This record gives sequence, C-alpha cells and structure tokens, in this order.
Amino acid sequence: MEAILRFATIEQARNAAIAWLESRGVVFGPHRRISLGRLGSLAGFEVGVHAAEKPYWRLRLDYDPAKGAHFNAEVGTGPGRERRAYCFPGSQSWVERLAARHRSR
Repeated sequence: MEAILRFATIEQARNAAIAWLESRGVVFGPHRRISLGRLGSLAGFEVGVHAAEKPYWRLRLDYDPAKGAHFNAEVGTGPGRERRAYCFPGSQSWVERLAARHRSR
C-alpha cells in the first residue's frame, strides 16, 4: 500500500521524499541513473533518478488525477517494496512544463 502525504510546496515535498529515502539507506551519488517518463505527456523526458545497483530505489516526478502533482518515492522490490507519494499543489500542465526542461540526454 502506498502512503500519500501532502505538502504546501514542491520544495517541501521534494525535501521530505529525499529525507525518507536517505532514512532507508539511499545515497545520492554516482550510482544512480536518470529515469525517463514512459507514458503520456511525460514520455521521453527526464522525470527522476533511480538506483544503478542494488538495493533498488527510485524518485520521480509524476501527475495523476487522483493525487495531482507529486513525487513517487520507493525503496525495494517485490512484496517488501515501500512506496510513498509526496503531493504538492500544481496542475498537469505545470508538471509537464517542469519535465519539458529536461529532455533525454
């Protein structure tokens, strides 16, 4: 089950997501890869980062009608995987504009 947390700003949501990942042993360093959007209007844009080695983790920007603008953070794989959505105010077009700043390298 995914925990859904709401924040007043994108910065608060991002910082909380990073702190949660770090509390689970994630180190943001050279052992990471860029995550590209695969669906809809975010397809082909850089939307986040994920682990290049085990243990698996991921942080990415997303939008869906139920949660709105949010960061998806997850650690682990399979049934033990932990997932959280860090929501912040923003429209779908605003998330698309953020993603459009980062075309695939």
